Amino acid sequence: MTASTIAAPHFPRAAGVAVTAWLALAVVAGGTGFLVRLPFPGPQLIFLALFVATLVGVTAVPALRAWVDAVPLRTLIGINAFRFVGITFLVLAARGQIDSVFAARAGWGDIATATLALILVAAGEPRTSLQRGLTHAWNALGFLDLVVAVGTATAVTLQGSTPGVAPVLSLPLVLIPAFVVPVFLASHVVIFRRLRAAARRTHGA
Repeated sequence: MTASTIAAPHFPRAAGVAVTAWLALAVVAGGTGFLVRLPFPGPQLIFLALFVATLVGVTAVPALRAWVDAVPLRTLIGINAFRFVGITFLVLAARGQIDSVFAARAGWGDIATATLALILVAAGEPRTSLQRGLTHAWNALGFLDLVVAVGTATAVTLQGSTPGVAPVLSLPLVLIPAFVVPVFLASHVVIFRRLRAAARRTHGA
């Protein structure tokens, strides 16, 4: 049997149902103003729980882990091009609709991560030690960017700054903290794991 005849793992049906329900609930929570009205630290705890659940799913559920591990590393890196959405934060800040400190940290961090992701994808699969080192550095930057953005949003909320970060708790931006951030945080962990596994295979060869 050749490699071409081996079927790639399918995205688990149960996971598809869970993701669909997750997105639907995020839309409802943002559309109804539930997250905006929820007292601190309600939204933060929800987003943290979503990240933990996603991480557990892609690392501890065999069928889902197999599917994620079959996704090319370049694809996992390339999807970070979505983070050019950080431009939206800068635009909202310029209009006075969102906290400028949050917008600067989250916006420029996302733009940098997205730009470097495209460069890494263009460079090809990280096969050499140098390429893996650069990918590790980018991955750490991308993970840190998300942590800083969440931390800054929390600080802005605690300080009661005006304007605050209400737009990211309402449609359509609510999908970023309620779906994209947990998924991307988990994907960074997966990339770290994939890079370590590749390094071990190289050293063991």
